[in-house]
Amino acid sequence: MRRWWTYVAGALLGLGAMGAPAHAGCTGAYQYPVADIESDIMRSILVSTQADIQEFFNFRFDAFCMDSEEYGAYYDVQENTLVVGVEFFLDVANPPGNINRAIAILAHEAAHAFQAKHGLLNMLVETNPHRVKCIELHADFLSGGYMGWRSEKYDIDVSKMTEMFYGFGDQYTDQDTHHGLGPERFISFRQGFLTKVDDEITLSSVGIAYVSQAKCDD
Repeated sequence: MRRWWTYVAGALLGLGAMGAPAHAGCTGAYQYPVADIESDIMRSILVSTQADIQEFFNFRFDAFCMDSEEYGAYYDVQENTLVVGVEFFLDVANPPGNINRAIAILAHEAAHAFQAKHGLLNMLVETNPHRVKCIELHADFLSGGYMGWRSEKYDIDVSKMTEMFYGFGDQYTDQDTHHGLGPERFISFRQGFLTKVDDEITLSSVGIAYVSQAKCDD
């Protein structure tokens, strides 16, 4: 299993290292579409994940890109692209049994795309002094909702993901950039995972109601 993961890492990193020119939709100098990943296994996982995320959130990205220089994942509002760093993705998904942790992060970033599409970012900014915390906890909730939906098709161990979101918490409660305490992020994700609704709009509404109880304005 370790040899397989080393091969995958080489295939992912190899594309970026070659300095391939940016493709349409992936505008960064070190970016390339997930469809260009050399590993058949990882390409299949990420392409199908893109399709599932777009189906769940009823939203389409112009591109889903790997970035050989970025360490993290983000949604680019201006380019309408979902971007994930190669090394970051491998670190989160390693060992291979943790692939759903990496997918949960992608779902969190996709949740920001959903928030932007429906004007939720502005709403949260206007109503909450700790707007970043509210935005992030809501994205955690939506990510949990997506992974709960995904668990109906795949075998998913939610404990690995809730532990990860707990680790994403920070103690910067006196700063505008505060994303939420570990327990808050843990519970937000898990609550989303356990919430069963018929559509993404209802899930978002339930998530907003939940976030409002997280004392984002304290």
